[in-house]
Parts: sequence; C-alpha cells; structure tokens
Amino acid sequence: MAVATGAAAALALSACAGDESDVGGDGEGDGGIFNMPIGEVRSLIPGGAGESEGYRVIKNVYDGLVYYNADTGEAENLVAEEITSEDNQTWTITIKEGLTFHNGEPVDAEAFIRGWNRVAYAPNSLPLNYFMATIEGYGALNPDPLPEEEWADPDVPEFPDDVPTEMSGLTAVDDHTLEVNLTSPFLGFPTMLGYEAFFPLAQECLDDLEACEARPIGNGPFMFEEPYDVESGGTAVTWDDYQGEMPSIGGVTWNVYLEGNDCWADFETGDIDICRPTAATYESAQNDPELQERHIAMPDPSITMLGLPLYDEKFQDIDLRHALSMAIDREGVLNVIGPERGTPLDGWVPESILGGGQGACGEYCEYNPDEAQRLFDASDWPEGEKLRIWVNDSNDNVDIFRAIGDSITESIGLEYELVTMEWTDYLAEREAHGLDGPFRDGWGPDYNLNENYLEPIYGGGFDKNDNGFESEEYDAKIAEATAAETLDEAVALYQEAEAILAETFPSVPLWAGKINFYYTERVQNAVVNPIYAAPGGDLELRDVELTE
Repeated sequence: MAVATGAAAALALSACAGDESDVGGDGEGDGGIFNMPIGEVRSLIPGGAGESEGYRVIKNVYDGLVYYNADTGEAENLVAEEITSEDNQTWTITIKEGLTFHNGEPVDAEAFIRGWNRVAYAPNSLPLNYFMATIEGYGALNPDPLPEEEWADPDVPEFPDDVPTEMSGLTAVDDHTLEVNLTSPFLGFPTMLGYEAFFPLAQECLDDLEACEARPIGNGPFMFEEPYDVESGGTAVTWDDYQGEMPSIGGVTWNVYLEGNDCWADFETGDIDICRPTAATYESAQNDPELQERHIAMPDPSITMLGLPLYDEKFQDIDLRHALSMAIDREGVLNVIGPERGTPLDGWVPESILGGGQGACGEYCEYNPDEAQRLFDASDWPEGEKLRIWVNDSNDNVDIFRAIGDSITESIGLEYELVTMEWTDYLAEREAHGLDGPFRDGWGPDYNLNENYLEPIYGGGFDKNDNGFESEEYDAKIAEATAAETLDEAVALYQEAEAILAETFPSVPLWAGKINFYYTERVQNAVVNPIYAAPGGDLELRDVELTE
C-alpha cells in the first residue's frame, strides 16, 4: 500500500515550519500585526490565482490536504488524516473530523469536490484548470471550444451549453472520505495536494464568487473581516476558532506595491517587516553589518528563464534559439543585479528539487559569444530587425532583463527593445500567445518533484503552454513517467523528458534563485518556505513571532 508523505528533497534550508498536522488550537494569536509586501493579485479563490502574489494570501487563508515542510519540502498531512492507494490510480483521502470554514460550514469531502470541479470546468477559464487533468472525467468538462467567431469576448473561449460540471472520478464515500479515480496510475498525485488548485471551497463562496474574491471564506489560520483591495491590500486576523496550531501573531497586513515600486524604503522606516532588496538596493543591504544579522539567505528552487515564442515563425529556427542562449553572460548579469541573487542554470530543473540538477542544457547554457555569433549568422533572423524582449514591470525585472538584452547585443550585435507591461496584462498576453519576442518566464515549485518543472510548463501541446511548444515524443515520455510504479523510476523518466527539452530548446534557462530576505528588529523566528509562493519563497506566517 502506498501512503502519501510526499517526495523527499535535499533542500539545504535554515529552519522548519511547525507541525501543522495537529488539530486542537489553544487560543488566538495576540502577538501584533505583521506587515508584508505583495504585488498585484489575480484572484483570492483557490484555482484562480496561479501566480505567486495571490498564492501568498491563499495559502494562509486556506488549509489544504497537505502542507509542505519548509525544511525538507515533504508533503505532510494537514486537513488529510490519511492518503492511501493500492495501485496509484484510485486514491482514498480521509479528512480530519471537526474542521470548518470561517463561516462555520464543514470542511468535508463535498467541499473538496466543489473546489476541484470548479477548477476543472472549462467554461470557468481558470488558470489552474490543467492540474485536474489526471482525474477521471476531466475530459468531459473540457471539450473543444466553439468556433472563435462565436465568442462574445475574443480572449475568452466559449463552450457548448451541455458541458458537464462534475468529474466522474470524484466520489464522497462519506462525509470524511474522498475517493479519487485517476485516468492512469500517478505515484506523484499526493504531492500535488498542497497546492491551491486542490484546496476546498465553501458553498457560500461558490454561491457568490464576487463577494468571495473580496473577502475569501477559507479554512486556514487567517481570515478577512474586511474586504481585500487589489490596489492597496488588506488585513487578515488570526481566526479564533482555527483548529490547527495557532499562529503567534494577531494577523497580517498585505501592502500592495505596483508598477515597479518596491518595499525597501518602507522597510527602512519599519513600516514593512520583511523585504527583499532589488538590484538597486542589493549592494547597500549586503554592506550593512546590522542588516546582515537579520538576513535570510538560502537556496531557492525557483528559476528564471527567457521564454521563446515558438508560435512565431522567426523563433522556429533552433540556431537562433541556441545563439540567444549562448550570447547571455549569466555570471555577468548576476554581477549587475547582485551576484548572491542567483546561480546560473544548466538545465530546466534546479538542483534543489528531487530529480533536478542534470545539466541537460550543456554547452548551450555556457557563455560563448563566438559560437553564438556563428549560430546567429547562420539563422534566419530578418536583417535589421530588433529583438523585442517582453517583461512585467513588477519588482526589478526591468533592470534584470535590460542586463540580459545588453549581453545579447554585446555578444552578437542584435539590438533589442524592452517592452514592459503590468503584471496581470502581461500574464494574459503571455498565456494567449500575444508576445512577438522572448519573454520573462519564471517558475517556482508547486510541489517537490521534477515533474512540476516539466509537464505544467511545456506539456499538452500548442494551446496548453505559453511557448507554443509541441512534441509528441515529450508528451509520451511524460505520460510514461506519470504511470511509473516507483518514485525512483518516475524521477528517471522525467529526467529523460528533460533531455527531450534540451534537444528542442523551447526556452533559455537563466538561473536558479537565491532567497534573500531582510527583516526588522521586531521579528523573531523568521522562516522562509521556498516551496510556497515562489519565486523567492514566502515567510511562514504560521510560525513568525513579533516582539511587540
């Protein structure tokens, strides 16, 4: 019998989150309000964010079936009492009794079925829809859309009226037992269940999604008493009736920073309790001895890539793709933005993730301006045309990708134009294949398995990934790995899939991140969990303490 505890990892991190498996809190947190920075959120309902900023809120307002340990990356039972399977295809999930949402509704099997079906239902057009693809009946909820000329909104697909709303693979055996039938065996299924796509959903939230977006009805340790404002943020207080391990703080205020603004100035005045330095402030922070005593520095399994629009004819030339990669001086760029902020990548899965660090990119991730020039000259790039590099304007992405563009120009003489967009607009255009040049692409782990860096980013064919990448061989290898009987076999097969990426080169690996946070003097027990809200990880609000 397989019992889900998640995949082990060698994440060399500094501390461990508290054990979230115990039910039975002993009082509300009363240690003050913690002040956090946040960017623009897309949604605060599970399955609707699919980006780091919304997830920062969701993971604290909601509890999932499992929680990822900050020290090991392992998935440990939280709402789940037990997750078992005899064949890795039919999974039985036992839910702890007595748990409720903030509004008093029970957290039971039906709550998870509601949430998962909402995410899987194609007409909802939710960004994490694909996470349900392994569940039996998903296909019926995701038929081909109607012809585009019949869509009311050209950017929102429309579907036939008779699309089912419930997956056949989900069954509430009783109030606290959920049976999940997958389309094929998948050993890694339990490791996915700590991600927002698999969180439960209250019926009241489903009945009024607009109200729930403003004031989510979760089941986690923090709850909103007043609506969240996407432009200014909001405060969630510690929930008095939380039945897990009670946080020490009394609540958290998320303060929004938009349009390239960052939190450093407010951190220096003490108005923000934790902040990571940008390229502009990194050096001064590193040279401040007092700040170094309140510095969290550790490996980050998040990666940054230069996405390549394979849907654009100009980028179907692999010589060009290789040339762009070899023209980037990764070490030099890191020296510009802060050498301790990243480690050059030589593959598509970082070393700190189970199955990563294979060096699959090889010579094409090495800086070689002479070979880059030769490949570029042999490519079909239109003479005199500038390279348009697309980037969202949050944090210091503009500085980072300007340094990348400068490196390309210096190496092969190709001039570039940096095109910036607001975060949500950028996400929408990237997902809709609306970008006509290389673009900032990043990924952080939803769970600790190399599969998470492969299938979600590049799998499923042209319409399912941002690059427009298609490979029957790649999808077949992913399917073979998914059906593996042991974890070791699955990891090895996913590594073979990564090798196929190396042959086709749909993106340029740049670097794996390094977590760099500074915190104020009032903060104690500052633990950053690298699995959650990547890139850069997120502070464990469940563990943090304040001195006042």
